[in-house]
Amino acid sequence: MCLLEFTAEGGVMMTRKPARVILLKDARQKLNPEPAPRWSPFKALYKMRRVIFYGGLGVLAVIHFDKLPYSYLVVPAGNKLIDYSITGAVAPHPEPIEGRFITCAGAQRVNCVVDGDTFWYRAVKYRISDINTPEIGRPECERERRLGMEAQVALLQTLNSGGLTMERRERRDVDQYGRKLRVVLQDGRSVGDDLIARGLAHRWEGQKLNWCG
Repeated sequence: MCLLEFTAEGGVMMTRKPARVILLKDARQKLNPEPAPRWSPFKALYKMRRVIFYGGLGVLAVIHFDKLPYSYLVVPAGNKLIDYSITGAVAPHPEPIEGRFITCAGAQRVNCVVDGDTFWYRAVKYRISDINTPEIGRPECERERRLGMEAQVALLQTLNSGGLTMERRERRDVDQYGRKLRVVLQDGRSVGDDLIARGLAHRWEGQKLNWCG
């Protein structure tokens, strides 16, 4: 076998190298190959646990986000919506509220007010999603019942004052009771903010607060 070798002076010379030397080297490589990486059950278990862990975090994030209250979908300082393309929340679409409202009584309910945060409009039940008002049906104390009645009257007066719209600002369209979740606005401002300022409502953050303290 002929090989080219470079001399110290930069020249090139041709030499012969026995073929048996090269064949012997190839044979040694075949007889003693590099060992394949050993399979470790501990490494496999570690990788599997990481996949399960991060996959579980993703599932929990989706479930938790679906239950976020309205206050997590707005910037509290200015009550402005955040980027819906990031959160996946539903962009607002104003719906006008028209007609005359009364206090709900009896089985037939078209346009009427149940309490400070629940009303019927065109025979559909709505829940104001950014606030929670005192209970009227099952109050825990006399103070809660009294404040609940005041909140009911305040909402009734507001709905009859005109210039109202409502917007869906949550991923869920209805709650577990079948009520449509909407924020009611008057001149671009949430009517819930007015009830809160008057001490007749709390900002809804996923749980009821005590009205009897």
